[in-house]
Amino acid sequence: MKILHYFPTTRLSEGGTVRAAIDFCTVLARRGHDVLWVTADDTDVPQSWKDCADACPTVHMLGSLGSGSRLTRNQLIKIETLIKAVDVVHIHAMWDLSNPQVAKVCKRNRTPWVLSVHGMLDDWSMSQRKLKKMIYLATAGRILAKNSTVFHTTAEEEKRQAAKWLKHERISVIPCIVDLNPYKEVPDPELAYEKFGKVDEPTVLFLSRVHEKKSIETLIDATVLLKKKGISIRLFIAGTGEQSYIDSLQQRAVEAGVNDQITLLGMVVGDLKLSLYAMSDVFALPTQQENFGLVFAEAMLCETPIIGTKGTDIWRELEKGGATIAERTPVAFADAIEKITSNPELANTIGKKGRQSMLAWLDSDVVGEQCEKMYQDAIIAR
Repeated sequence: MKILHYFPTTRLSEGGTVRAAIDFCTVLARRGHDVLWVTADDTDVPQSWKDCADACPTVHMLGSLGSGSRLTRNQLIKIETLIKAVDVVHIHAMWDLSNPQVAKVCKRNRTPWVLSVHGMLDDWSMSQRKLKKMIYLATAGRILAKNSTVFHTTAEEEKRQAAKWLKHERISVIPCIVDLNPYKEVPDPELAYEKFGKVDEPTVLFLSRVHEKKSIETLIDATVLLKKKGISIRLFIAGTGEQSYIDSLQQRAVEAGVNDQITLLGMVVGDLKLSLYAMSDVFALPTQQENFGLVFAEAMLCETPIIGTKGTDIWRELEKGGATIAERTPVAFADAIEKITSNPELANTIGKKGRQSMLAWLDSDVVGEQCEKMYQDAIIAR
């Protein structure tokens, strides 16, 4: 098949949605499909794509978006030419203002399109700026919510929540395609030790966008509770976010007397990121809402025990793989951290179970075939 993926910006700092879309294209191209990646910003497009390597997507740059982050007339002409030549289009996310424009081009040319919701219709997400989002769904975004050929959700829990807004019979539930090539072997922690130093205390890693909805305060407060019990941990916070929020986290740590136990690492990617997972004794993300939560799968593939919440749409799948799903409170996270870090044998067992569970659930051939069927169903339904 010839498949066009549209994402207006290719910046990994925007969060896991970009990473998920890149992995979609990587695996589909590797499976022999002609994949086009259409974007206005190629900052973090893989170098192999830019080099036009074999079995890689082809990159089509549109140039900077116009006013209001919308496609200009010339950009619409260019993308329409591409859409006319493909079998199916895959649009990612709900709220980018250029997405309805792409959907209208698809509709005009009778080209089927799939919309990946990426958790943006979850209950928590819809409670944020709800009126604005409802107006969008009734106006500019109506074509996305009503006319997509197939909707893609990553878990039954996401489908349940999204179905309140998508009155549609074709909602596919398929986990995100994850490029498993980097995880053929369990990563070596040595690279992270060289970069960040080796510490004697148990290490707890947070790696995600540094944002209020991730509830990083819970981890800082859990660190305080553990300290009061005589248990010292090192909390590494990897990711980027608004400086004002980062400053508030640092101030919270200072006032709580645990500033020396917390290190902000900034953005960590590539081999260093995988090594950082392997270096960590626990991966912890007390999020209020997460769609697929790619970082959970990454950590488990690196044999790192994880602690999450029911705010993650895939929490049932994670729990089945040995993850600890806890209440989003400092006490619950402190208890879970203590339980795992105080028992190396348990931690080792959890880590190995998690890796095997993710390798089976996210098997590229299995998920790839599911995605191919989703596209074929969209083509038939056109």
